[in-house]
Amino acid sequence: MSNIAYLNSSFVKLNNAKIHIEDRGLQFADSVYEVIAIYEKKFIDLDFHIRRLKYSLKEIDINYKVNEKKLAFIFRKLISNNKLNSGIIYLQITRGIQSRDHVYKRNLKPTLIIYTKNKIFNLPNEKFKGCKVITHIDHRWARRDIKTVNLLPNILAANLAHKKNAYEAILIHKGKITEGTSSNIWIIHKNKILTHPSNTNILNGVTRTRLKLIIKKLKLILVEKSFTQKKLFNADEVFLTSSGSFITPIIKIDSKLINNGKIGNITLKLAQLYFKSLNNE
Repeated sequence: MSNIAYLNSSFVKLNNAKIHIEDRGLQFADSVYEVIAIYEKKFIDLDFHIRRLKYSLKEIDINYKVNEKKLAFIFRKLISNNKLNSGIIYLQITRGIQSRDHVYKRNLKPTLIIYTKNKIFNLPNEKFKGCKVITHIDHRWARRDIKTVNLLPNILAANLAHKKNAYEAILIHKGKITEGTSSNIWIIHKNKILTHPSNTNILNGVTRTRLKLIIKKLKLILVEKSFTQKKLFNADEVFLTSSGSFITPIIKIDSKLINNGKIGNITLKLAQLYFKSLNNE
C-alpha cells in the first residue's frame, strides 16, 4: 500500500497530505493532472506526459514552470519509499489558494500533489482479457484536449458502466464516437485501424501517441477520422488505450458481441508489440 505522498515541497504521510479549503482545484476544478504508468519500476512515456502537462498548464494559464528533472527525482523517491513495482503515479497541479472568486489572481502559488498507487496491468499473456463496455452520451465540456480534473460527466458515465458490470463507457457526441471516460477508442475494419482525430473533442492520449508510432512502423493503415456508433458495432475488432489500461481489447459493447466475443488478431499483435516496446525502454 502506498503511504508516502508529495505535497508542494515535502514528502508526507498520505493521510497527512491536506490542502487548503479554498484551493481552487477543490472549489472550481481549476487544475490539471497526469497519470503516469510505472512498470517494473520504470516510467512509461514520461516525456509524452511532461509534454502534455505543459500544454494543459498553458491552455488554462496556470503559472507553473515544469522542472522535469525535479519531478523525475520526486517520482523515483516515491517509487522507492512506497516499494512500488508496477502501478501509477498521480500528479496534480492546481492554480492555488485564493478567497473564493471566479476571477483568479495572477500571483497565486500553484499547489503540487503527487502520490502513487499499485496496479495490476492487463498484459498480453495467457491472462490477457477482453472487456465489456457500454455506450453513453458525451456530456463533457468542449475542451476535452486539456487534461483537467473537471471530470464529473466522466464519473457519472463510468459509474453507470460499473453498475452494468462493464469496464468502460464509450462516449458519443452528435452521433460520433469520441473516446471513453478515461481512454481512447480504436476500431479495426477491413484491416484498417480507425480512431478519432486529435482535436478539442478528445484527449490526445499518451498510450495512443506511442501506439501510432508502432502502427506507422508496421506500415499498417491508420485513419484518424470520426466514426458512427453503427460503424463501431460493425467493426471487426475494437480496443481501448490508456496509461492505466495499456491496450485492452473490447469484446462486447452494450449487447453486441465484437468478433464473436474473442480478442482479435490485430489487437493482440498491437498489444504484444506495445508491451515489447515497454521492455525495450
